[in-house]
Amino acid sequence: MDQSQDQKSHVGFLWAATFISAMGSLLFGYDTGIVNGSLQFMAKAQQLDLTSFQQGIVSSGLTLGAAFGAIFGGPLADKIGRKRILTILGIIFAVGALGCAFSTSIVVLIIFRFLLGLAVGSASANVPVYIAEIAPSEFRGKMVTTAQVMIVSGQFIAFGVNAALTPLGAGNAAIWRWMLGLGTIPGIILWLGMYLVPESPRWLVSQNKNSKALEVLKKIRSAASVPSEMAEIEAKDKADKEEAAEQASFKELFQTRWVLQILITGAMLGIIQQFAGINSIMYYGGKIIQDSGFNPTVAAILNTGNGLLSVVGAVLGMFTIDWLGRKKLEYSGLVICATTLVIAGIIHSTVPNASWAGITIVILVYIYIIFFQGTLGPVTWLINSEIFPQRFRGIGTGITIFILWIGNFVVGLLSPVLLDWNMSYTFYIFAACCVLGIVFVHIRVPETKGVPLEEIEKYFRSKYDKSYKGDSK
Repeated sequence: MDQSQDQKSHVGFLWAATFISAMGSLLFGYDTGIVNGSLQFMAKAQQLDLTSFQQGIVSSGLTLGAAFGAIFGGPLADKIGRKRILTILGIIFAVGALGCAFSTSIVVLIIFRFLLGLAVGSASANVPVYIAEIAPSEFRGKMVTTAQVMIVSGQFIAFGVNAALTPLGAGNAAIWRWMLGLGTIPGIILWLGMYLVPESPRWLVSQNKNSKALEVLKKIRSAASVPSEMAEIEAKDKADKEEAAEQASFKELFQTRWVLQILITGAMLGIIQQFAGINSIMYYGGKIIQDSGFNPTVAAILNTGNGLLSVVGAVLGMFTIDWLGRKKLEYSGLVICATTLVIAGIIHSTVPNASWAGITIVILVYIYIIFFQGTLGPVTWLINSEIFPQRFRGIGTGITIFILWIGNFVVGLLSPVLLDWNMSYTFYIFAACCVLGIVFVHIRVPETKGVPLEEIEKYFRSKYDKSYKGDSK
């Protein structure tokens, strides 16, 4: 086999490993999106009989678990390995889906949704890291962004399952069990598939298992590139261990005023992203469409458009984020999201019975989704990865991700109650949050496109550190 054929075979294997591990991301999307159609049947189920607030608890119980899974999943993977943690997550996803499907009470259902949330949060932290650590540098960007595409693909699949099974719900009140239980399949694929893929060579070196790391590299790289990459990994590991000895503590973060201001900025970006209302639509889009005048079956079919356009928006975001810039995308996303929400609210409150009203609201929701997923969705995560100085990056991004998930939890918990109260007012509340977000971004967020990380640090130090004289150190 010549060198080019050798390289192609390794790349093919790595793409397979990428898609297997990204089942964790797909399950992230599936388990958050499947409640969109299943809640209406849970609410009517004799064993559950959920109120609007209880529907919010069932939905948001997963996101509360995800907040803690994101915090603890990374450190646990550092101890036991990327491959092992993803294998365990596959088991948890499969068991959690089955537990939800066979739940006999709301308490049991919430427990298993919380368990799934722990897996979702841990997957959100570990899948991109694992892919980044096995991918060759020339394919790393595409391979890592596969995780984001798989999240929205999982939601699309969930909405498709809802559309396919909703017509059966009229004669089968337990159809929600099938909707939730089908999540077992990708969980099993992740669980068993991880036995077929390699451990991260970078993690192996971090555990002083250099010989095993070398064996892995020989399986996933062309023979000519193995010695140089092994040397790079060992040098980087040495530098990381020296740097880890100097990593900041929680106490130092909160006592360093300019870094605390960065934390506030990053946390607020996460809150803005969530309170722009995206997950009210992704979790309860079927209900919103039904309230716009469509029957449950048609609503489930139209709701698949939410998932499809999420995929389209995420792909567009991949190609525009380095072209248009972070701040410009954040601005445009907030403006368009606020505008579509206000117009949809006005239509619903003033001419709800007009023949064109329902489909117009659906189209406005579609516009909202494609712009959100191409702007606020990826930009928030990217800016948070750029604004923290190196010493505070791990602890700072961990806190901001936790707060983002808590915001997700609050939106998921309250949305059913707000939508039952008044759908138009709910849209206006989210639109107002978008407007406040525009003001915050204008005042607090710098443009980071093409700016070295050291220059971003200088920006915040010069703005919030009175003793700073221009030396980034």
